[in-house]
Amino acid sequence: MKRILASVLVFIWSVALLAADIDGIVHRLEGAGFADIRAAQTDEYVVVALSCDSYRLPVEGLARARQILEGALADEDIMIKVICTDRNVPQVTMTYNPSSGRWHTTRSLDESWDVVKVEPRTASSIGRSELLFYPQITIKNLIINQVYQSLFQISPAFEVSLWPGMKFSYQLKYPIFNDGFDVSESRVHPGMITLSQSFRDPWHLNVFGKVTAGVFSSNRYGLALEAWYYFPGERFSVDAQVAMMANCLFDGFVFKYDKHPYLRWNVALNYYYPPLDTQFTLRMQKFLLGDVGLKYEMIRHFDRCSIGLYAEKSKIAQLNVGFRFQVSIPPYRMKRRGYAPRVSTSTAMGMSYNSNNEQFYYKEFRTEASDNILWKNAFNPFFIDSHAR
Repeated sequence: MKRILASVLVFIWSVALLAADIDGIVHRLEGAGFADIRAAQTDEYVVVALSCDSYRLPVEGLARARQILEGALADEDIMIKVICTDRNVPQVTMTYNPSSGRWHTTRSLDESWDVVKVEPRTASSIGRSELLFYPQITIKNLIINQVYQSLFQISPAFEVSLWPGMKFSYQLKYPIFNDGFDVSESRVHPGMITLSQSFRDPWHLNVFGKVTAGVFSSNRYGLALEAWYYFPGERFSVDAQVAMMANCLFDGFVFKYDKHPYLRWNVALNYYYPPLDTQFTLRMQKFLLGDVGLKYEMIRHFDRCSIGLYAEKSKIAQLNVGFRFQVSIPPYRMKRRGYAPRVSTSTAMGMSYNSNNEQFYYKEFRTEASDNILWKNAFNPFFIDSHAR
């Protein structure tokens, strides 16, 4: 009887100690700049959900989260699961196996998300806002007596998280230098003004999506739906976008728009090659002017930059090729002070170069100022496993 009582007391004591460790972990993660922190424990694992709010790139935040959890649970022979969220939507699951001492990342969710999502949230990002400054450079080479014509703008964007998955963004464009571009770009005017809702399927099928309404890039406004699906193994994926939109223009702060909407779409097959951190994409697309064609992309991802080459061909236009890049810009850690808007630079800056000088066809649009090739790779599990160190 005494042995049974002693065993029960030891078990209760160990559970109490682990519970205390969970509270300490949450406190340390909050102090390290993470947000939307939730934690739970079962007999098999400890699970933590968080977002890398103070880190420019999620991979750098997840590397820090790994260090904190490994240090806090070093004496516990228990599995650790970290679920990283973006706008409170789960993106990836990292699992630490204590027997092998290795981490493994996947986009898949399991029952651990169902366990932790009901826990109270610490350091919620709902209602927090940011003022991000986007440097934008555009160049073209269309005249023979000048090498390049260029446009340089600083475009601050106010972004606020309204509820899980929802973000409002309002961007202004301030011209710094305009050589050869439209006169409207020489005046201060709004850029993208959007309301977007990100989501993930509730059945854990690796289906992600986003619905965006508002004023997009390339002087278009409307409603766009995007979706992604990752096959088992997660190297292959498909994505698609369909948008109902119309033309528009900001003449200063006067919004001029057309009332005749049209449909635009694209669908792509993607393959990611982990040894080189390179993604290959073949996309069929109906471009903004109605030309339908194929676009091939090859994008190499590095720690803080992404560089890509592309080629595109439609029925009514010549072959067009070019390159583009995105570079993450400092600061790489950003602190918040309560609910005051956080002022910082954008996640990345970059540009694309059209080497064939195609002026009319192959035109595309972006639904949000934060959309770029660097950020689209931010939650790639292969990239996280090879760079989160």
